[in-house]
Amino acid sequence: MKKFISLALVCLLSVSALALPSSAATFTPPFEPNATSVYMVNMDTGTVLYEKNAHEKRAPASLTKIMTALLLLENVQDLDGTVVTAPGYIFDELYGQGASSADIWPYEEVSMRSLLYAMMLPSGNEAASIVADHIGGGSIASFCSLMTARAQQLGAKDTNFTCAHGLYGMAESHYSTAYDMYLIAKECWYSENPTVQNTFREVASSTEYWMPLSNKHTTALYPGSTPEGKSYAIRTTNAMMRFGTPYYMPEVKGIKTGSTPEAGYNLITTATKNGETYLLVVMGTPYEKDADGYGLAFGVSKQLYDWAFNNFSVRPALDTTKDITEIPVKYSSETDTLMLRPADDLMTLLPKESDETTVGKTFNLPESVSAPVKKGDVVGTVTLSLAGEEVGTVDLVATKDVERNTALFIIAQIGGFFSSLYFKVLAVLVGITLCIYVGYLIWINRNNKKRRKVDRNHRRF
Repeated sequence: MKKFISLALVCLLSVSALALPSSAATFTPPFEPNATSVYMVNMDTGTVLYEKNAHEKRAPASLTKIMTALLLLENVQDLDGTVVTAPGYIFDELYGQGASSADIWPYEEVSMRSLLYAMMLPSGNEAASIVADHIGGGSIASFCSLMTARAQQLGAKDTNFTCAHGLYGMAESHYSTAYDMYLIAKECWYSENPTVQNTFREVASSTEYWMPLSNKHTTALYPGSTPEGKSYAIRTTNAMMRFGTPYYMPEVKGIKTGSTPEAGYNLITTATKNGETYLLVVMGTPYEKDADGYGLAFGVSKQLYDWAFNNFSVRPALDTTKDITEIPVKYSSETDTLMLRPADDLMTLLPKESDETTVGKTFNLPESVSAPVKKGDVVGTVTLSLAGEEVGTVDLVATKDVERNTALFIIAQIGGFFSSLYFKVLAVLVGITLCIYVGYLIWINRNNKKRRKVDRNHRRF
């Protein structure tokens, strides 16, 4: 009986785990973020703190370059030793568009490391196309196919890339979503390949990089203040990482800015404070600048980070040292009930003002448990919810050993046997058999009487 209950609970927990999303809880800020799409995740727990139109397809602008950077890091082993010549044709597309640039010239010899910084800091469009040409074997279209395929591998199903830089939009079938951009950014920032992760973080978190002298940039732009062997400095476009701006936050690291008239101002960032980390994607803020001359995505991101860090914290939702509920016990003379405790404290993201009483609990337990029970045996689960949204599910375990009383068990089994369907069917069959047997005896007795009567008549004659 105990093994059957345990097996049933394992099946139940497996189904529950498949049915529950890994990050079901979402919260609503006391303001409306001025952006079309937002996706904000607490990376310590996987909890989606806030989302808005997260699956709406939009032009990603230069957020595109994080996928270009990811493919560069995954396909080029020697960033410093791999030097390419910028093909002249890529500049024809960019000429006259006023697109952001890292001041790389046609036919300039540039290392892959410099191209990576040129894409990520000043959002150089020519750098992205040079990378695409190299990895795509001279075909940017082939590279874009690799970009889309890699996005699909990451689960970014609503993404399609037709350029490496992000100047294209919906009309050119170049689009993504806030959720998909989160998946791509997460792969970059948390790559299982330590080289990819470390290099991407180093580049995306940098505010400045000195481009080396080359066959085209042969002298330093500012000879008196330029490091030896360097030509000029490129700097990040992320105002949240630049000290002295209205949106500077020391907690923010990376990741990428992006803007076009169609896309609006977009921004992907990550921030860590008091040991808690968020990854935030903001897309589609209006294509206009604030009074200080900054795109609106910076203000929206800062507003969301201030709300998150001021109002939420990662902490235990349950106390593993306290009993949380009880359940009836069968076949025991020691006790009628068994106390249960949570097996895990379920570290999760909760409002700072909440406590255990504000977290809803739904218990998933059998009607009773059969002795013997060992301390630590999983008896059921409890599902926690906050504001009607599920937070997570935790095993409930026995707090002590409970031995089986053999006499009670035997009596119960006997009683169970006599009340079982098997016994009832058996009783009916026995009854039918007895009836048939009695009928048979009656029939035999009558036949015997008839024979004796016939025999007596024969003897008279």
